[in-house]
Amino acid sequence: MTKESNSRRSFLKQVTAGTAGLGLLNNFSNLSASPNQNPPVVKSKVILVRHKSVIDDDGRTNPQIIQEMLDAGMKALTNKKTTTDAWSVFFNKEDKVGLKINSLGLTDLQGTGYVEHFKGMSNAIVSGLKSLEMDEKNILIWDRSDEELENAGYTIQKDVNQLRIIGTRVARRGDPEGFNPESFPVGDNTTRVHSFITDACTSYINIPVMKTHRIAGITGSLKNHYGSIDNPREFHQYNATKPGIPEINAIPVIREKQKLIIADALLGVIDGGPGWSLDKIFTFGGILLGTDPVAIDSIMLDILNKKRIEEEYDPIDTAIHLELSEAEGLGNHKMENIDLIEINLG
Repeated sequence: MTKESNSRRSFLKQVTAGTAGLGLLNNFSNLSASPNQNPPVVKSKVILVRHKSVIDDDGRTNPQIIQEMLDAGMKALTNKKTTTDAWSVFFNKEDKVGLKINSLGLTDLQGTGYVEHFKGMSNAIVSGLKSLEMDEKNILIWDRSDEELENAGYTIQKDVNQLRIIGTRVARRGDPEGFNPESFPVGDNTTRVHSFITDACTSYINIPVMKTHRIAGITGSLKNHYGSIDNPREFHQYNATKPGIPEINAIPVIREKQKLIIADALLGVIDGGPGWSLDKIFTFGGILLGTDPVAIDSIMLDILNKKRIEEEYDPIDTAIHLELSEAEGLGNHKMENIDLIEINLG
């Protein structure tokens, strides 16, 4: 496995919370533009929390440290003093909240500790939601298939009176089930969105992982919604654009119900994704939090490219969907429009 050198200097610019714009509240310090100028860009706030001991050399995670990292990140994102107050910015106990994870490509990791981080992250998020006195039956964890969820260490749970863990199909190549019948336009094509988003949830959290992707360049929070639609294979041409990732993320119900992105950057896949391969995994030990999926993915691309250069790979130049998503109005891609706050807990 490729590991980060302990002597590697930090490559992410650290800014203070006092100077960061709170993008999630859509504020821009009361600045205004003259009639002859373009309006100022509202910067996107992204929190990066890292801890060097959160994951060991065998990929096994420390659940307590993950919880500490998530709690610190939520408070920094919202400028709240308590974890409960931080979660209450986005949700209340009456909400029905979905957790969209990404458990694809884990065949090579079967029986190893490298799948522990999936449950570690979702357990910490569920704990945060429950701090609002939310009933577990109002929480749903989902991904593309039952098979892939089980590969990530989950036990399928379909009882509506409990926390549900379920895929949009049984097997990863099986027939899709439970999609809302409404067709949404995606360029000159259409797609259906799963009822987990359209009907079961009042809002949801996007929980991507940090991997390269042989077609789209990276698979992050934007690409994660290929697991929410019924015909993802039809949207992979031209690096998953024309139409593809930008248009899918612009579907109103996907865009409007997505309240928070919590990216699992504990591990990364430096090359050959979207599959996880033991010789391509590196330890990063981070969690990224924000409300702007384009900004989150742009930071992950920066992390991956700097790691690739360090390991003598060419940088990724195929993630054109990020710039196109910015043009679509989905978020900020340019680094000067992202306020990145880095928190190191250990």
